[in-house]
Formats: sequence, C-alpha cells, structure tokens
Amino acid sequence: MPFDKSAADVLFIKGEYERAAQMYLEGAREGEEIAAFNYAYCLLNGYGVERDPGLAKSFFSYARDMAGGESCYNLAVMYLDGWGVERNYRTAMQYMSDAADLGCVEAKLYLGMAYTLGCVFFPDITSICMIPYHKYEARSEGQYLLEGEIANTPEDEEERFSVIRADARRAFEYFSDAAHSDPTYVEDLVAHGKFLYARCFIDGLGTDFNREVGLRLMLNAGKSGSEDAVAFLAENGITEALLNEWSEADKPRKRLK
Repeated sequence: MPFDKSAADVLFIKGEYERAAQMYLEGAREGEEIAAFNYAYCLLNGYGVERDPGLAKSFFSYARDMAGGESCYNLAVMYLDGWGVERNYRTAMQYMSDAADLGCVEAKLYLGMAYTLGCVFFPDITSICMIPYHKYEARSEGQYLLEGEIANTPEDEEERFSVIRADARRAFEYFSDAAHSDPTYVEDLVAHGKFLYARCFIDGLGTDFNREVGLRLMLNAGKSGSEDAVAFLAENGITEALLNEWSEADKPRKRLK
C-alpha cells in the first residue's frame, strides 16, 4: 500500500506517535522524501521511537533535496549545535546555504544576519516540522534571528568568526530574498525579513542609502505584521501621510508661464 501522508499526519496529531512513525518509516523505505523527513523528525524528538539524533541525521540527509529546504535547515542546526553529529560550522553553513537556495526563509534570515555579523551562531529557530505542514519551532516566543547565541570557548569563538566574513552586500541579498519569499506558513518571518530589508536602505547596509525608500518599505513591513517595523515608525514619528507630504514637497515645481 503506497504511503499516505495525510493518514500518517492525522495519527501523529492525535498522539498515536508509534503508528505514525511506522508509517513514515514505511514511506521512507518506498523512497518518499517527505516520509523520510517526518521519520527523522520523530527520531530527533523521540516521537513513537527511541530518540536517536544520529539516525535522524541519516534520514534528513536522504531528504536533503526536498523542495523548500526544511531538511537542509534542520541538518544545518544539527551541525551548528553538535546534535547527533560532531559540531562542524563549515558543514552547517553549507547546509544553511543549500536550504536558502531551496527556498527556506528561516535560512535566508539566518544567513543575512550571519553575513551582517561576520560569524556563525546558534539560531533562535531550532528546527522545522512538516507535520502536517511547514511549522518552525523557536526557543522562545517573539524572539527572532537578531539575538542568536551559542555557548562557546575563546577557541570556539575564533572558529565561528573564521568560517564566514562580514559581507554587507550578501547580507542585503539574503534579507531581500527573505522579504520577497512566499509568506505561506511563515508570514511573520517574511514580515521580519521585510523589516530587515527596509533597514538595509535606511542604514545603507549592502545597498545605497535611501531613507525614503527604506521608510516606505518599513511601512510595508508594518502592514505585513512586523512589530519591529511598527515600533521603528512610531519611535521616529513616521506615517504614510508624512512620507507623502515629503514626496510632494520634493517634486519640482512647474514653471509659471
């Protein structure tokens, strides 16, 4: 009988983890990438099977080319944290780059910040679930990829800064990609990407300084649901009406005949 993702997901959601995990495993054996991903997720967290991050890595690897980049993102986080694998920042960054190329907005935001800071860090978004659809899991509510952290020794810190160099242009490109991503399931993260994209123009990060463009993008970010954007606009007294007034004032006046 062919793999039925919907039936397996229903079992998982109902808490029948053992039966769901078995169905995901059978689907993985049939060559279904999404089944392999979901079985890896069960292994990673101990849902219906004994927790085994090392084996989870193998199943995530099988699904590494899955559209959307969720599997590559989870692999990147595992290598960043040394979770079931030996910590390896260079391998983590390669998986993170692959995840971004496959469309993962979490990876785009991470890389934008990594290239802004010039180092790798452990992200606040710790993994992505696909049961029944894309859903990211974060360490705390309301915390985004501005405050990633990792416990490290001086030697570890040196390595984190050696893996990647600050590159404002690449940071801008990743923030732009995040801002223009499909918001389905990740509307709040895309809104955050729009906020960071707007800041690039306001701060001249990786692109020409253009305050008006940045502020209009900030308005769009606020309308998309970015609380950071709303707070920025309120703090600076910026409204859409005010921006329109400035635009009118900047237009060249018609010469009187």
